[in-house]
Amino acid sequence: MGIENSDDEEDDSSEDDKENEAEIQRLEEQLSINAFDYNCHLDLIKLLRQEGELPPLRKARQKMSELFPLTEEIWLDWLKDEIRLTEEEQNREKVYELFEMAVKDYICPEIWLEYAQYSIGGMGLPGGMEKVRSIFERALTAVGLHMTKGATLWEAYREFENVILATVQPPPGSVPTCEQQELLNAQLERIHTLFRRQLAIPLMDMEGTYAEYEEWSDQGVSDTVSQKYKRALQQMEKSKPYEETLMAAEPPKLAEYQTYIDYEQKEGDPARIQIIFERALAENCLVPDMWAKYTKYLDRQLKIKDLVLSSHDRAVRNCPWTMGLWKNYLLALERHGADHHTISDVFEKALNAGFIQATDYVNIWEAYLDYLRRRVDFSKESSRELEELRAAFTRSLDYMKQDVEERFSESGDPSCTIMQVWAKIEALHCKNIQKARELWDSIMTKGNAKFANMWLEYYNLERSYGDALHCRKALHRAVQCTSDYPEHVCEVLLTFERVEGSLEDWDAAVQKTETRLNRVNEQRAKSLSQVAEKEAHLVRQEEEKTEQRRRAKADKKNQKKGQKGSGPGEKRKAEDEDNENEWGEESGKERHQESGKERHQESGKGRHQESGKGRHQESGKGRHQESGKGRHQESGKGRHQESGKGR
Repeated sequence: MGIENSDDEEDDSSEDDKENEAEIQRLEEQLSINAFDYNCHLDLIKLLRQEGELPPLRKARQKMSELFPLTEEIWLDWLKDEIRLTEEEQNREKVYELFEMAVKDYICPEIWLEYAQYSIGGMGLPGGMEKVRSIFERALTAVGLHMTKGATLWEAYREFENVILATVQPPPGSVPTCEQQELLNAQLERIHTLFRRQLAIPLMDMEGTYAEYEEWSDQGVSDTVSQKYKRALQQMEKSKPYEETLMAAEPPKLAEYQTYIDYEQKEGDPARIQIIFERALAENCLVPDMWAKYTKYLDRQLKIKDLVLSSHDRAVRNCPWTMGLWKNYLLALERHGADHHTISDVFEKALNAGFIQATDYVNIWEAYLDYLRRRVDFSKESSRELEELRAAFTRSLDYMKQDVEERFSESGDPSCTIMQVWAKIEALHCKNIQKARELWDSIMTKGNAKFANMWLEYYNLERSYGDALHCRKALHRAVQCTSDYPEHVCEVLLTFERVEGSLEDWDAAVQKTETRLNRVNEQRAKSLSQVAEKEAHLVRQEEEKTEQRRRAKADKKNQKKGQKGSGPGEKRKAEDEDNENEWGEESGKERHQESGKERHQESGKGRHQESGKGRHQESGKGRHQESGKGRHQESGKGRHQESGKGR
């Protein structure tokens, strides 16, 4: 029995392995088609980790890290796997490189702590002690201000230095040499310094650190340290409500972080502003507005090159679909003097980022062309930078026509702003008005000839850099083609001729404008007539519908009246079996009333009532009643009854 169960388990395991292999192959094929499928990367890494094969797992993680920043959880899994599988000393550098990659994506105290603890394992190597301290110092710079998790790094650093202190202390009862005493004093000072630095920073539960320092220090706590501690404690108490709100909130806590950031920006401490931004981005890494707000703060306030550029790079890696982040990245690179090759590479990555609007491609091209224009020295007739600029303008137009229009069915630049800028550069900087005119001819052929503002832009260009002949020609064409504001271009033409033209030019302009405006007025009158006819037709249709509804309502009302008159309570005339009308009828004395239940009364010598049940009463010398069953009563000298059966 045990052997059979073992065989079944092996078969099940074999089937699971085959399923995993098939799924791994499917995921790899899917990634070969779309490398930016984030969830597909996660699924592949998860399956490969279950299989336990490090080489393909390492390759999958590397591919994902090249495209996306990895979360803290993914990095910690990767680091722990590498640490466990690479125990040899020569492989420690590879793990260090992996840690360096990990700490660049997000500010994660856990990764920094893991990095520092791993480095302690190599402290016995040459330069190992200095490396450990260097990593701890970098960790404190990165996350030492983290109000809830920063204390962990400080405590780990102090613990490490206390271990070193134990190694330099002389044996009990022995007299230390001068060299030993210097080492001991230096180590004690390191620990004192760590305590003093930590107590000057607002951190949660800092009261415990102060008590620990009082107990540890033989010299007590100085007044300077106490004052700094009290100020930090006050700052911590002010920030504590925001921390408590964060702890109580559900992830990703975006609104709570926004409130906290606004508070820190009002306080104005750059280091604390930076750490709260980093904490917010670790939990809201796919929020473009948060990245834009952070990078804007760094650009305008801190202006530290490495910090600014690395943050911009992280922003576009997290939200590559956001054009504004790429545009700001290009500006930051230029602002901090990055080389042309680097800026061009970033621009090419932006073009492949997959923007969601056609106008995004126009905007990113404009940003790159602006950068190229600023590189050109226009005092020279020709230069390599100028040729690159012209080539980029040509490429941008081709890109809009081919790639963007094919994808979005529109160019994203209906007003041809890129061509307008190019024309101005040619006319202003290059003194090449002929090229500018060619560009404007192309602009007008793209459906812009009917707009007055486009003609006036061209006219202003000619007015500034051309001549009167081409100005006049442009305005005459504008009068002929403009359909949105023809009066305006006519006025501009007449004003131009007042300043520049001869009598013949003036007469030609007046005739041109009058002819054009007469035609425009005729077209407008015709259009107004058509609109009026259409409105009148709609009014007639509405009146007919109203009349139909009124008639239908009246017919329905009459139909209801007819149904009520033919009901079981309909009034019937009573006939006397003796063919005698005992009461008589006088038309002049009859009075008829009809209510909702069709009640009828007759007055004279008698009164007639009819109810909803068909009851009829007549008074005089006698009373006559007729019910729904045909019962008839007469009173006077005698009473006669007749039932519905004709008795």
